[in-house]
Amino acid sequence: MSEFHYIKLSELIQKVEDTLRNTFGNEQYWIIAEISGHKFYANNDRHYFEFIEKSETSNDPITKIRGVSWVSGSQRIKLFEQETGQLFTNGIQVLVKVKIEFHKVYGMQLVMQDIDPSFTLGNLELQRRETLHKLATGFPDIIQKVGAEYFTRNKKISIPPVIQKIAIIGSPNSEGYIDFTHTVSSNLFGYKFSIDIYQSTVQGGDAEFELINKLIAIHESGKAYDCVVIIRGGGAKSDFLVFDKFKLSLAIAKFPIPVITGIGHHNDVSIVDMMAHTSTKTPTKAAEFIISHNRQFEEELLILQKAVVIKSQQMLSVQMQRIHLANTTIVNQARTYINFHKDSLTGLHQIITNNTKSILYALQTNLVHLLNQMLSQPKITTASRQNELNNQINNLKVFSQKFIINQKGFVNHYISLINMMKPDNILKKGFAIIAQNGKIISDSENIKKGDELTITMEKHIISTTVNSKIEQDGTNI
Repeated sequence: MSEFHYIKLSELIQKVEDTLRNTFGNEQYWIIAEISGHKFYANNDRHYFEFIEKSETSNDPITKIRGVSWVSGSQRIKLFEQETGQLFTNGIQVLVKVKIEFHKVYGMQLVMQDIDPSFTLGNLELQRRETLHKLATGFPDIIQKVGAEYFTRNKKISIPPVIQKIAIIGSPNSEGYIDFTHTVSSNLFGYKFSIDIYQSTVQGGDAEFELINKLIAIHESGKAYDCVVIIRGGGAKSDFLVFDKFKLSLAIAKFPIPVITGIGHHNDVSIVDMMAHTSTKTPTKAAEFIISHNRQFEEELLILQKAVVIKSQQMLSVQMQRIHLANTTIVNQARTYINFHKDSLTGLHQIITNNTKSILYALQTNLVHLLNQMLSQPKITTASRQNELNNQINNLKVFSQKFIINQKGFVNHYISLINMMKPDNILKKGFAIIAQNGKIISDSENIKKGDELTITMEKHIISTTVNSKIEQDGTNI
């Protein structure tokens, strides 16, 4: 051991400290780095974190060093958060002024002196633009940019006319979830919904992959969801960084179920909002959109119902006019038919009467002739004539009976036709007699809207008022 020269660790560390002090002294440097492992202690107003720089190709850290901000640096962080609306937290890139500090126990660290808000804002916007460009150019079959608007496969999916089955991605204990479920369950129209919650964090380093895994779980569930709703309450601007991530945005753009976002930011639109089917500002607005969507379908049904009622009334009115016209035609034709056959029956009666008188007169003449012969001829002639007379009488009876039967058949046929045309039989067939002021109407020309009519049917007499009158040419009767 005596052959080697050695020094104490404290002496070596002192040399390092002296070297650093001599080299850097109180020099301050503006550096670009990403924040990681951030912790804030409000009691003494201090921030502890790491500055890291990542590889552009693998996203792996290529260097890192401990960082700290004392009271003055913490005040600059507060101003930074006020100006940007962005929390000083993990994952953000910053342009900060630092000085090198070395401690014998804790080693080397960078003490933050100042922070540039404009760099962080510009860097976040640059990342957003790069992500959007990568999405639109790398996946043209899924995402197309037209002007300032992005049309995605998810936007092209039609939401069902009525939304009932909903998958929610979010935290069941968050205010956003409570606001959403309260709004849909207490809607004024009484709509009922089936809601499944897929619990997920919506901020932090693992949020992107957890959200994507929940989308996969929804797709693989086999349930026929009408839509997926991604919700979260309000928060700092940094809490929404996950919704600008490339992989999550791509997953939303090509998801096969319509996605509705309500992630609680009034002033900004995330990339996920741009990729989703429908974007709303808050969970409550997302719920109101779903209720409004269902209400629109109900209103369309009500309008259709009214149209059907009006059309039915119009068709009924037309058919009633046709029935009235048919009733008038039948009554008139029946009367004409009855009058025509009444004259025929009178003629038949006259013919029968005249023919009977002629036959009786001829027979009487024959009888007189026979009587004369009987008086003048022997009994044989009388007997012979008596037989002939009997034959004639029999023939007369048979002829008269057949003639009367034939004529009775004609009479019965006409009676049946007359009975068929009787008003009460016509009414049994569904026709009706329409009268106004006690007078049967056969011509609809004088009927006007508002006239009081009486409709006589088989079993009832109906009083009605004319609501409409439509011309028709009778071809559809």
